[in-house]
Amino acid sequence: MPKGKYAKSTEEAEADLIAYCASVGFDREWLSAKQWSTTIDIACDKAYGFEQAHKAIDSDQIEITSTAAREARQRKLSADADGLLAAVKQDKVLKATQIPKILELCADAYVGGQRVNLGLVAKPMSTTAYETLQGQWDKAAGFATGDGVFTNFQSFEPQDKAKAGKGNVGDTLDTRGVQGNLLVRIAGRTFNMHIDIAE
Repeated sequence: MPKGKYAKSTEEAEADLIAYCASVGFDREWLSAKQWSTTIDIACDKAYGFEQAHKAIDSDQIEITSTAAREARQRKLSADADGLLAAVKQDKVLKATQIPKILELCADAYVGGQRVNLGLVAKPMSTTAYETLQGQWDKAAGFATGDGVFTNFQSFEPQDKAKAGKGNVGDTLDTRGVQGNLLVRIAGRTFNMHIDIAE
C-alpha cells in the first residue's frame, strides 16, 4: 500500500495500480488506454487518490464480468467473420493437435472476462514438439483475414522464466521453469498461453 493518500507522479500511480490489479486478479488488458489513463489521473488527484482509483478498478472489473458483458462478448465471438474456431476444428491437420483446445481456452477466457495469461494443463513438451506446435499456430493464423475476431497470432521461443526473473506465478507459491508462449488477440484483447517445456 502506498505511503500517501494520492500518487505524486504518474509512475507512482501506475506502479500502485498494477500491483492492485494483480492483488484482485484483474488484468489491465481489459481496460482501454483511455480508461487506464483516467484511473491514473484519479490516483494522482488529491481529492480522490488511491482509494478512489482502486474503487474505479473494482467497478470496471464488476462491469467486465457482468452477465450482460459476457453475453455481448459471446455474441461477438459467435459472429466471427472468419469462423476461425470452426475452421481450425475442421482442418484435417489442426483438428488432431492442441491448437483447437488452446484457442477454445483463450475464447472462453475472453467471454468470461477472465485472466489473459493462461497455462496449458498438459505434460511438458519437448523443444521439438513445441517447434511443431509453433508451426501449427502459424497455420491457424492463416485462417485469420484481419476482419475477424482472432488476430495477431504470435509465438515465442522457450525462455527459462526463473532465470529471467519471471519465475513467480502472481502472488502464489507456484513457480515457472522453461516456457514457450503463444499469443493471440481476441476482439482487441491479447491472450497469452504459456506452454511448459521439458528441459
